[in-house]
Amino acid sequence: MDSLMRHLLDRLESWLKTHRPRFLRGLAPGASKTQLEGLQMELNLTLPADLRELLSWHDGQGDDFIGRFEQDWLLMSCDQILTAKGDLDHDAASTGWNAAWIPFLDNDAGDFLCLDTSQTKAPVRGFWLGEKEHQIVAPSLADWLANFVENMEKGNYEEEPERGSFLRRM
Repeated sequence: MDSLMRHLLDRLESWLKTHRPRFLRGLAPGASKTQLEGLQMELNLTLPADLRELLSWHDGQGDDFIGRFEQDWLLMSCDQILTAKGDLDHDAASTGWNAAWIPFLDNDAGDFLCLDTSQTKAPVRGFWLGEKEHQIVAPSLADWLANFVENMEKGNYEEEPERGSFLRRM
């Protein structure tokens, strides 16, 4: 069965090969089924199918690679998700973090995009350190990725060479 996520990731991969080959080379290989099952077990949450698909595409970015996936967001690996989730769960009372959320993008400044697994479609929620409200930014990971891929293909992003940010033009 060809999922929407698989189709979007294939389009993303194709675009990256042509327009950002250095970034594509900096991505880690995909997570194995065993890694994904281990992540789910450690999190004690059901991993949404879209997140499984994303992590099996590429399990984050290489450790020494400088470059951002989208805007200033870094694509997290299974291990990074597990570590960050543990820290976020520990500090939940003071930050407004919810234990049902799973981070998948990190800006390296304490902010995350995460999936809210307390809701049926696991919407993408922005978690901003120091903020009390953490708004939904997309109805699902597939919706978030579709918006990103479509805008990327339209030429609405440009790479900022100094920091490796991949910024959307306004």
